[in-house]
Amino acid sequence: MQTSPHTDDLVALLRARGHRVTSQRLVILRELRRSGGHATAEEVYRAVHRELPGTSIPTVYATLDLLVELGLARKLNVGVGASLYDARTEPHEHTVCRECGRVADLELGLDRRRLLLAAGAAGFHGDTAELVITGVCEGCAHGLEG
Repeated sequence: MQTSPHTDDLVALLRARGHRVTSQRLVILRELRRSGGHATAEEVYRAVHRELPGTSIPTVYATLDLLVELGLARKLNVGVGASLYDARTEPHEHTVCRECGRVADLELGLDRRRLLLAAGAAGFHGDTAELVITGVCEGCAHGLEG
C-alpha cells in the first residue's frame, strides 16, 4: 500500500489510535481532498470505485465518518440534499443556493468563541458554531431575472 504526502497525516493518526491503514481509507481521503470542494458520500464512492472497484458504499460512509472523527474532514448539513463532506477543516462559513444547491466557501472570520459564549448565556450548551447563508447564487439570480 503506497502512501503519499496527501495521506501521511491519516496514516499517522490511524497508527497512533490503533486503527488499520487500508488502501480504501487512503484513497477515500485522497479523493475527498482532490475534489477541492464539498462532496457527498455518493460522489466520493463513484470516484473511489473507479480505482478500487471492490469498495462498498458502507465503507465510504464509515471512512468519511472516521475522517470527521479524526479531524481530517468536516461533515456539513446545509439543509438541502445529502450531507456533504469537506476536506477543508479550518473554520469557515458556507453559502447555499436554494435554486441549484451549490455550496461555496465563504471567509468571514467569525469569532466562534463569542457565538458559543452567547449561546451559553442563553442557556444553551453549544460545542461548535457553523454559519450557512442560504439564498440564490449569482448564476441562478441571472437566470431568474431573464
